[in-house]
Amino acid sequence: MDENLKEESLENLNEVEPKIYEIGYLLTPILPQDSLAEQVVQAIKSPIDKCGGAITSEMDPSMIRLAYTMKKTVANKKERYNEAYFGALRFKLLPEKALILKEILDKNDKIVRFMIVSIAKGGEVIVVPKRAYQKRETKPLEKMFEIERREKEGGEVTEEVKEMTSEDLDKEIDNLLEEKNA
Repeated sequence: MDENLKEESLENLNEVEPKIYEIGYLLTPILPQDSLAEQVVQAIKSPIDKCGGAITSEMDPSMIRLAYTMKKTVANKKERYNEAYFGALRFKLLPEKALILKEILDKNDKIVRFMIVSIAKGGEVIVVPKRAYQKRETKPLEKMFEIERREKEGGEVTEEVKEMTSEDLDKEIDNLLEEKNA
């Protein structure tokens, strides 16, 4: 009975399904913008195809400013990058081919850095996060100029407050009490 289980598990190893992977990559910023799509094909997509992978979705690369300076040795010279083209794509590939793909991508001088991660089944499509636009709160120009004028004169920079009458003060207190009770 033990031998039957071993034979079944060996048969299952031969029938391994491809896994879904995502690669996030940074390409060197010296690549021309007009041939960027062609460079992605040469640097990323072509090696995936050679390893027997199938691309399921992609996020087009765009120029980003890096959080810190990255270094990479290219032709025995240390190159420094403060910005790069960031892109990502998802693909299906047999697990044993993932290491081969990594070795191929490590040798490519156009790729500053990359990371390959395994994705759960059903995650073939990349969902690009959308950042909510938040408008900065700015002071009106007149107020800014007034503050600058007061600073130059050496005066104290405080906002002017209109004096309240006793009736206005009573109304404000009543409103606050109503809000607290509600």
